[in-house]
Amino acid sequence: MINMIKLDWSAMKYYHIRGLLLPFYLMLMGWFSPICLIPLGAIFMFAYSVNPFAVEEQGELNQLYLTLPIRRSTVVAGRYTLSLLLFLAGVLIGLILMPLANLVSISKWYPDFTWFLALVCFSFLIHGTMSLAMYPMLFWLGYQKGKFWGFYLPGILFALAFVVLVEYDYIFSQGRLFHNLLTFASEHTLMVCGGMSLLGLVLLGVSFLLSLRIYREREF
Repeated sequence: MINMIKLDWSAMKYYHIRGLLLPFYLMLMGWFSPICLIPLGAIFMFAYSVNPFAVEEQGELNQLYLTLPIRRSTVVAGRYTLSLLLFLAGVLIGLILMPLANLVSISKWYPDFTWFLALVCFSFLIHGTMSLAMYPMLFWLGYQKGKFWGFYLPGILFALAFVVLVEYDYIFSQGRLFHNLLTFASEHTLMVCGGMSLLGLVLLGVSFLLSLRIYREREF
């Protein structure tokens, strides 16, 4: 599986420069609210993890992988493992940039450890949800045919949900909604963080099993 991860990572080297731009994008968003950096870091890196699907069709890598002594289950497992590694990288970058963004942000936040934990668990829940929404579709249809249903549409829905939540917070809660949610999470750490982590793990597991079944039966 490690070799599969290396193959995917090497194949999408054309997109590596985009990953280097992530801190810049996050700092722009951090000017509005530093607490968004951890979830956004996870979301941006998940979007980055989709690149192997695009590369494999452009270079017909599927045909190459099928000629190698690599099982289809290894391809799926490698793709999910790479996605998880990128998730961890996105969370780490968000954690590092939060104090810097707080210096210039219009919204000051001084979270304690339980707030950080809640944000990481929430980010993992987002990762699991996006994995279920996107990966099985991309393994089924490929990037060109499945990018709308498996990438753009879920991405647009997530963005709209985020905008609606922010507007609701601004209009009805005077900017206190996120604070109240994080306070509740810090006061019920085991229930909230454990629940989000468990749900994220279940969604990720269902996504993996679906992708595994779909990819095994896919014809090229």
